Amino acid sequence: MTKRKWTQTEISSYKKKNGQYFYYNKEDSNIFILRESGLGFSLNWASPWSWILVICIITFAVLIYFWIK
Repeated sequence: MTKRKWTQTEISSYKKKNGQYFYYNKEDSNIFILRESGLGFSLNWASPWSWILVICIITFAVLIYFWIK
């Protein structure tokens, strides 16, 4: 199973088939997925880079909170 970047039409059909709330596709190497409405991005939760990004943002927010306090 090789990872490759999926096109927007492939992502749309995958979302329709498997649900639209969370995008979790192990075969897709995209980290950010364009939303259907065109307003913003979503994360591919199967990508380890998306988890690293979320952990970094939360860690940064916690550090700032305790630094200011």
